[in-house]
Formats: sequence, structure tokens, C-alpha cells
Amino acid sequence: MPQKHEHVAKAKHDEGFASSLDLSTTPYLDWAITALFYAALHYVEAYFAAMRRHSPDHRTRDSAVQRDSRIKGIYNDYSELKNFSINARYYMIPFSESDLRKNLLPRLANIKARILPLL
Repeated sequence: MPQKHEHVAKAKHDEGFASSLDLSTTPYLDWAITALFYAALHYVEAYFAAMRRHSPDHRTRDSAVQRDSRIKGIYNDYSELKNFSINARYYMIPFSESDLRKNLLPRLANIKARILPLL
């Protein structure tokens, strides 16, 4: 299983990919959304790895976030990132630069602000 520092590195990698795209012109906003969700996922997994816990799948991770008293406050942000990612990937719903800047990036920032001090 990956260790805490590996999850943090992967989260930063995914964030770096999303930020490397010019959100005002890229035709790949769906990939930026997906990268932001997976960055959030790896921050969450870094937190669990620090406690020697790992999530085998999305459902288990969702439940663990909801039940953990120290991070349950990020559940809505995490769920929204996940839902945007699902909608972009599977339902091909088009999103805008504004969706990312005003909705998704602040949600990822909230997740990082809660989790990083706990690592």
C-alpha cells in the first residue's frame, strides 16, 4: 500500500497537471476536473495512510470520510469534486472555467486546509 508521502506526492502531481492547463482555452476541462478529484482522493488517502488505514474502493472511502470525526467536515467538498468528475467522465456534461475556479478549486483548497495539518 502507498505511504502517506506517496499519496501527497501524487495529489500534488494531479494538481500540477490541472494547473498546467490554460483553463480559459483548454478543450480538456473534463481532465482538469478529474485531476482535481483525484488530488482530493490522494489527500484523503494520505490522511488514512498516516493511520495505517487504506480504502479499497470509492464507496469505502466515502463512508470512512463521513465517519471520521476529524475530517467529516470535508465530506461535502469531497463529494462535489467526485460528482463533477463522474459527470464530466461518464455523462459528458460540459463544464466551464468558472465551474473550476469558483466551485472546484475552493473545494480542493478546503480539503487540503483540513487534511494537511493532520498529516
